[in-house]
Amino acid sequence: MQPKTKIPYTCAFDFKPGFFLTAYLYRLFRHMKFGQDVSEELRRLHRDGTLVYAVKYGSRLDFLLYHYRFRSARIPHPAIAFGLNFSPLLPLSHLFKVAKSRVSHYFRGQGLPGPYESGYFKEALTAGVPFLLPLVDPRSFRREFVHEEKDSILFLLETQKESDRPIYLVPQLVLYRRAPERDPSALSNILFGAKDNAGLIRKTALLLRYRREAFIDFGAPLDLKAYLANQPPDRPLEEMAFEIRHRLVEAIDAQKRVVLGPILKSRQQLKEIVLKDPEITRTIDRLSKGDPKKRKQTRKKAGDYFDEIAADYNIAYVQLFHRSLGWLWNRIFEGIDVVGTELSALRNWARHGTMIYVPSHKSHVDYLVLNDILYRNNLYLPRIAAGKNLAFWPMGHIFRKSGAFFIRRSFQGARLYSKVFSRYIKALIEEGYPIEFFLEGGRSRSGKLVLPKTGFLNLLVQAFREGACDDLIFVPAAITYDRILEEKSMLKEVEGGEKESENLKQILEARRFLKRKYGKVYIRFGTPVPLREYLASYEGGHGQAVDNLAYLLVKEINGATLVTPLALVASAILSKHRRGFSQSELTATAKVIKEFLKTQGAPMASTLQDTNQAVADTLNLLQSWKVVDFLEDIGGSERFYFVEDEKKKELEYYKNSIIHFSISHAFVAISLLARGKEPVAAPTLETDYRFLQNLLRYEFLFDTETDVALTVRRCLNFFIDSACIAPEPSGAMKLTMVGFDQLPIWAALVKTFLEAYWIATRAFLKREGKARKRAELLKTMNYQGRQFHKLGLIDHVEAVSQITFQNAFQLIHEQIPGLKTKDEKARASALKELGDLSQRLYDLLKYPQWVGA
Repeated sequence: MQPKTKIPYTCAFDFKPGFFLTAYLYRLFRHMKFGQDVSEELRRLHRDGTLVYAVKYGSRLDFLLYHYRFRSARIPHPAIAFGLNFSPLLPLSHLFKVAKSRVSHYFRGQGLPGPYESGYFKEALTAGVPFLLPLVDPRSFRREFVHEEKDSILFLLETQKESDRPIYLVPQLVLYRRAPERDPSALSNILFGAKDNAGLIRKTALLLRYRREAFIDFGAPLDLKAYLANQPPDRPLEEMAFEIRHRLVEAIDAQKRVVLGPILKSRQQLKEIVLKDPEITRTIDRLSKGDPKKRKQTRKKAGDYFDEIAADYNIAYVQLFHRSLGWLWNRIFEGIDVVGTELSALRNWARHGTMIYVPSHKSHVDYLVLNDILYRNNLYLPRIAAGKNLAFWPMGHIFRKSGAFFIRRSFQGARLYSKVFSRYIKALIEEGYPIEFFLEGGRSRSGKLVLPKTGFLNLLVQAFREGACDDLIFVPAAITYDRILEEKSMLKEVEGGEKESENLKQILEARRFLKRKYGKVYIRFGTPVPLREYLASYEGGHGQAVDNLAYLLVKEINGATLVTPLALVASAILSKHRRGFSQSELTATAKVIKEFLKTQGAPMASTLQDTNQAVADTLNLLQSWKVVDFLEDIGGSERFYFVEDEKKKELEYYKNSIIHFSISHAFVAISLLARGKEPVAAPTLETDYRFLQNLLRYEFLFDTETDVALTVRRCLNFFIDSACIAPEPSGAMKLTMVGFDQLPIWAALVKTFLEAYWIATRAFLKREGKARKRAELLKTMNYQGRQFHKLGLIDHVEAVSQITFQNAFQLIHEQIPGLKTKDEKARASALKELGDLSQRLYDLLKYPQWVGA
């Protein structure tokens, strides 16, 4: 719809370009990308009101880009621009109309009225015609300031005051390449225009050279109608116009930083910032003790530490790595599943503070997958905290050039190293670099999250408290795999094998991964946590605030962890069908677990919409992986499937990836089953719950702020609604026949861990009076666990886990310190306490064997 005013103006361009111009524009703009989720939003805004695209600088080439690219994508395209003259681009017929109008007004003794005075702009806005609004334009400023021509934003405000139809100002910019900005040379600025406001030659060259990288980015729309409604009635419109212009320019600059990151300092500049810090200087002085020679050596050591730690970001490596990863993912995965709206939300968060990505850690490819997704979606790549074990050649060099910095596993006894590392992290935050680190420290070998290591998190919080930045935005992320690449090596470590150090040989041997598909990778983001807001609402001390923040991030990661078909099927097999099953039996159990997970708000993979098909597909997959085998029934009934004991350990990993959704219900279920047919009072269940929560505190992170009685009550309500238990008149709970059948599903999920801890107690008791070194005791646990499984004393071969035994060792030594004493009386008391613990575990574990059969 066009304005009714008949006067033709050269600020309007709503013509289909001619053949030659179309060919030129097609060549320039055909690869220009923008988010598909933005297209629908722009169409919606256009239906509801009038779109005004706000750009920092205006030029005819930029207008043509927006006009041509949006028009070809069938989204609202700008047809009029404030402050631009399209005479060189207009058709001759239109130029003739312009000339004729000017001449006509001249002979009538009138000057040609401007588009403001004639009402042309106002009619166009009322008609819903999209505009382009340059925010910074010296020529427009001169006309407004010297000749008192109307300010374009002031005009928009005046028009909005008279209209019920909202005007939406949409900040946007074009980025021609992804390279971080450095200080440009004066000569290049003179010849081609500054990079922030490139001239025609630079823009054309950039479009031709980097056409596959270039894209259009959009900011959050500003609704002028809503803006005016929130202003005091007596506030001058001129003041509002100034504020809006400043706000939009800042929004566009913030968008640019989201994609390109901060102005890049060289590695040498960062090195000088770190090593010349007064705290580093004082540390060097203390360590050198006034000895000039030692001072020189210590300063050199500080420099060496920086070189050992620091990243050396190079966009050329990133782009090459990105192309290589695209090829690799296509070879080994069936796709990377990510939610577009979550990424859009991250882009908005990135405008408000320095992003700190906190992903789960299950594989060495976690940071590669996450960073590749960030890069593909035009988010500036974070500096990655990588273990020093990954600094081997050549990957260490590539990782360092791609933004990784390296951290030792322990800082013990390395005061200078600790100071240099802390100051480097603070320097990264001061410069505005996003950071990525693994809260768990190392990879999970069990499938569930490892308890958080808060050392690095403490450094970040401390740097913020010292004023290094305005805000830190912590972004929890859950990365889930249909099948983990390092499955074989992880199983070896779980069984007690030594961890292999990363080296070039492993990279060369990794070619075997290219011969098979590992399903999909799923990335989901939890709710970001702004540190400023978090600390403002937290009343505890620094240490407690860090611990609580760690818990909050783990909770968000767990909550975002996707339930995959393999995780669901693994849970069903290991909880109820350990000896064998038909497909229909497995499907029925999977549906029970799935319905439960829905009540807990667990996010589901899209492939789980049809449970029957998901179970069938997963069974076929497990057969191809030689995890599940089957017997063909001669009578023609359903196949009988089974999993050999050694293969159950592979399923355990995937079962554990979603166990956090069920852990509370598992505690209550095992407590109920341990009492058999006898009614159980709530206080007994609560006592058991507290005991299990304390026992497994190194396995799971529990919500200690929620009252145990309330948690138990919620679990009981679920089991009552599921007809698993029925309340007695006394208030005690009694199992129903449904309960005897279904409660073992939940109990079995945690039974593996309880059996492992029972094995650990028996190993401690067995070694009484003999050497009790950690390595020796762990070997005893491993041997005894295997023996107990062969004898039928434990049901779950997965309980024989070196990872769980290590946690049990720590728990027992911490809970029963008398085991380490040489005092006979204290030692005898400790052994009795250990025996009681062992018996209590045995009593919980040995609920009737026919239950759930």
